[in-house]
Amino acid sequence: MMSRSAKSVALLLFPAAVLLSACDSDSGPEVPVEPEATSELGKMGETIYRSTVDDGNSFTCATCHALTEPAADFRRPGHSIGDAAARPSYKNGQVSEMREAVNSCLTEWMNAEPWEASDDRWVALETFLEEIAPPTAEPLSFTVLAAPSESDLAGGNPDAGREVFNASCAVCHGENGDGTDQAPSLMVRPLGAEEIGRRVRTSGRADSSVYNGPTGGIMPFWAADRLSNEELRDMVAWLVESNNTAGDDDDDGPFGDDDDDDDDDDTGPVGDDDDDDDTGPSGNCGVTHPKIGQTAELSNLFHDVGGTAEIIDDCTVRITNFTYDATGIDVRLYGGLGGDYDNGFAMGEDLVRANPYLGETLDFPLPEGMTMDDLDGVSVWCVDVGIDFGSGTFN
Repeated sequence: MMSRSAKSVALLLFPAAVLLSACDSDSGPEVPVEPEATSELGKMGETIYRSTVDDGNSFTCATCHALTEPAADFRRPGHSIGDAAARPSYKNGQVSEMREAVNSCLTEWMNAEPWEASDDRWVALETFLEEIAPPTAEPLSFTVLAAPSESDLAGGNPDAGREVFNASCAVCHGENGDGTDQAPSLMVRPLGAEEIGRRVRTSGRADSSVYNGPTGGIMPFWAADRLSNEELRDMVAWLVESNNTAGDDDDDGPFGDDDDDDDDDDTGPVGDDDDDDDTGPSGNCGVTHPKIGQTAELSNLFHDVGGTAEIIDDCTVRITNFTYDATGIDVRLYGGLGGDYDNGFAMGEDLVRANPYLGETLDFPLPEGMTMDDLDGVSVWCVDVGIDFGSGTFN
């Protein structure tokens, strides 16, 4: 049987009124009907197009690519792929074979391994795309724009921006920016215009072999022909206006009180670190492992991550001077070996909260059954999309 993900993807839909309006011939252009597979193998390929990959993150092909345009639900950051099998080249001419283009999406966006030509998933997906493609198609070209300045983003219309967002970015971020398992809520903390513009225009693997211009991140960039500068200005105006009240001080996050008072300890979820016995800060850990005392400086790959991690007993990693802007979907401290956090393990609770971490001290316990032999580094890891926000190796 073909290997494919057991997880189903429930794509977000426009409100019913919008969909009904789209179907009304008197209210605008008719939305094309999506093409369908004709064979059983092609139908399997359509399932793969709409499903997550077993070894990947929460993204699917359908996350970024519709089959026709305009699509019935959202405009996506990537072009439609209903004609992909008929194109002579891909990725601005950087790729000549369709499987190579698919593998670029798998490795750069979906956090998955590339597919060989004999992989059942590729055979089915290729069959599906061939069955729905027209006889011929022109190659596509696009421009990755530089991040705009704050002045370039000024003067937008917030009402129009909300409509643009819910017709496009909501495919991942959810209606009105409330978040999904593919992208975080944008209503958690204030967002600056330049930060929004940078992520929209240049997010993507900085070490990409096929794209020129991305500056880092797992969010797909929006090229010039996918989102206009005027639409971006409007969207920025709405997001900045909507985020003015984000960051309520009453939300203390997963580790309790984040105030600077001294009425209780701030060492995180492992409990009292004032025990007089020799069992370590968590009260039930020994202090025998040879790695005790090793430290790791956290790199800042994304989201202002920083701090010093230290192994303080047989089952606890403490991070001092911890910084992180506290945004993301499900973000946890992960332990792993050799920098492989995809196959690592979570230590502690979700780090996402309303207020950023600004020099805090937190303790993270090993999960039951793990020892310090099971890690040589830690990462502030975004679980749903599989990306390292910042990590360090113990030495």
